[in-house]
Amino acid sequence: MKKIILILILITSSINVFAASGFEAILNVPLGLSVGIPTGIQQDANIKGTAGFDSGITAQLGYMIGIGKIGVSILGELGYSYDSYRYYYTVNAGNILNSKYTSGLHTHSFQIGLLPKVNIGAFAIGVGFGVKIPVSGYSTYKAEGSVAGIEGSTSTEKVSLNRDDLKNYDRNVIPYIKATFDYSFFFTSKIALNVGAYLGYDFGLASKSPIDGEYTGIDSFNIGLQLAFRFAPRL
Repeated sequence: MKKIILILILITSSINVFAASGFEAILNVPLGLSVGIPTGIQQDANIKGTAGFDSGITAQLGYMIGIGKIGVSILGELGYSYDSYRYYYTVNAGNILNSKYTSGLHTHSFQIGLLPKVNIGAFAIGVGFGVKIPVSGYSTYKAEGSVAGIEGSTSTEKVSLNRDDLKNYDRNVIPYIKATFDYSFFFTSKIALNVGAYLGYDFGLASKSPIDGEYTGIDSFNIGLQLAFRFAPRL
């Protein structure tokens, strides 16, 4: 009888320890800034990154294993991502030409990845990776400055791009890594509003040099805020 009681106590304790385990689903909306990072030949030229805008909507689905106030979530991530990769360079030739040229590549992508998280109470830290597959986008170009001493000369251009255009890049998908930081405000035992932030790095579309095999393109560093609805057991 004592052994049976001991076994029942151990089973009950195990159930309590893992009581917070279960299915987890998050609908997440990130909004942030990106800064272009020239790579390859462009890294050595007089080319500098400039700021752009990122957004999207993703679903994070998986399972959380809870042990007391600590939980480990293994989440897959699927969704849509809008990203900007922007840079500029200047030309200064005295009174003849003094201009600034700004270019950008803006992509609409299908995003797929993996995002493991460690949950400590209502706070969560995640480190994820995956790929963004551009399906469409557009390029922008703007020239501004002075020509022959005449100020205010400006020209702009915008060109739409489809998937076939984007496939012309040698690296025509966008690998990414990111870190996320979230806090959950629970309304019920399983439904919460997440408020958080993220840091990320995109390895942008790039062309491969036939000489040294080095990729030349524009990567981006991303930082922003995110809001989400979360369905998960409360720790």
